[in-house]
Amino acid sequence: MRPKFYSVALFALVGGLAGTAAAAPSDTDAQLVERGEYIARATDCIACHIGPDGTPYAGGKANATPLGDIVAPNISSSKKYGIGDYSLDDLTRVLRDGKAPGWKHLYPAMPYPDYRGMTDEDIEALYAYLQSIPAVDHAPEAETDLSFPFNIRPMMILWNTMNLGKYSPPKGLDEQEARGQYIVDHMAHCGTCHTPRDDMMGSDYDRYLGGAQLGSWFASNITSDATSGIGGWSNRQLAEYFKHGQVSYLAQAVGPMGEAVHHSLQYLTEEDRLAMAAYLKTVPPISDNEQQQAIFKPELSAPAEELEPVVVKATRFNPDQLSEHGLKPDDIENPGSPEGLYAQHCAACHRDDGLGQPASHYASLNGNTTLRSANPRNLVAVILKGVAFSGATPRPLMPGYEGKLDNQEIADIANYVRKEFGGHSASDISKDDVAYIASGEQPVSDLIRYAPTLAWIGVLIVVLLIVAGIWMWRRRRHQGARAGRSHNVHPKE
Repeated sequence: MRPKFYSVALFALVGGLAGTAAAAPSDTDAQLVERGEYIARATDCIACHIGPDGTPYAGGKANATPLGDIVAPNISSSKKYGIGDYSLDDLTRVLRDGKAPGWKHLYPAMPYPDYRGMTDEDIEALYAYLQSIPAVDHAPEAETDLSFPFNIRPMMILWNTMNLGKYSPPKGLDEQEARGQYIVDHMAHCGTCHTPRDDMMGSDYDRYLGGAQLGSWFASNITSDATSGIGGWSNRQLAEYFKHGQVSYLAQAVGPMGEAVHHSLQYLTEEDRLAMAAYLKTVPPISDNEQQQAIFKPELSAPAEELEPVVVKATRFNPDQLSEHGLKPDDIENPGSPEGLYAQHCAACHRDDGLGQPASHYASLNGNTTLRSANPRNLVAVILKGVAFSGATPRPLMPGYEGKLDNQEIADIANYVRKEFGGHSASDISKDDVAYIASGEQPVSDLIRYAPTLAWIGVLIVVLLIVAGIWMWRRRRHQGARAGRSHNVHPKE
């Protein structure tokens, strides 16, 4: 009995040790998944891969590009519809080379030109997290369907050859700036939006972070230029902006930047946000000759800082509701004028004097960065689309007026506030400008614009060459056959 008892005890001991050893990696795995979740926030995966109904990582969101809508796929842990069957090497190739399993080439709407700088350790953590999230077991309803020749994915081989590896990271950074450079240039892929594109839609690194159009919006110049960029911001103000989507009552994150704050930047640690700010202040300045006044002038926020909430004479109530609240439409003189339109649609939140209501987080327009910019695109886009996202501090979301006001009325309001509160002596936004901004159309090179026509001409030329080649081959073959027959004919004896 004793030997048997010892054997059982030995097996129990070995089994217990084995169980302990197996449990230890699970703690490590949990830490890896937690770190991967942070990296997924920093890389802002959900912004593109969110489902139309808000389901995280379900895919189906159409990302507008000059080439057409590119639909983000399901990246949940579903083995059939997502990336549940991906290996770590598969994800690494996606992030660094833009190649999905099966050598399917991705479009750079997936920012792999920036992600390719991510470390092996961060990619491993991101992989662990993505494999841990709940499976979404259905495919997105929409799918990418670009026109010819952009639908030929192997063409990305040429694009990758021309564009990948062109970026050279800056040298001489201290530890904090280097961490910020890694986040800005790679994980947060800021250059994807804020760097202009060249004729082939690659990043123009000569104007790195100098600002670029994104559909109806404009991704601002975030170089260290004090007038056109963020040179006038303190590091603390930039970090606050990344967290809250607003700073000094004068700057608000709107459009795609508001989305980035909402889904990603607000979740970064303060240390990482300050690192981003420190690095951005080292980026060589790019000036804009049209921008004569500093976009960001912090002292202009002073008049709004001590304001108490007020009730103004105009609200967005319907006429029958106005009487219930003791307000009358007649209080607004000349309601069809630019000033009257502002009074009806804007003053309830931003006040007659444009100072807003900081206690309620309604933005001040007096000195607002969007109004002070020489480029009116974001102002018009905000009036059209509204403000749909907020940061760590919830604030009232602004309704859009597209379809509620006509293009001329929107142009009138934009011109009025730019002159009244934005420091411009003149503003000449037209209804046609509003229509163009609303369309989201982006300027592209002639090469991209006429690519379909050139491609079809190329196809026609190839077909004609093939037909001509076949005709020549058959003609020569026929001539050869005739010559052979003639050679074989002998005169009669």
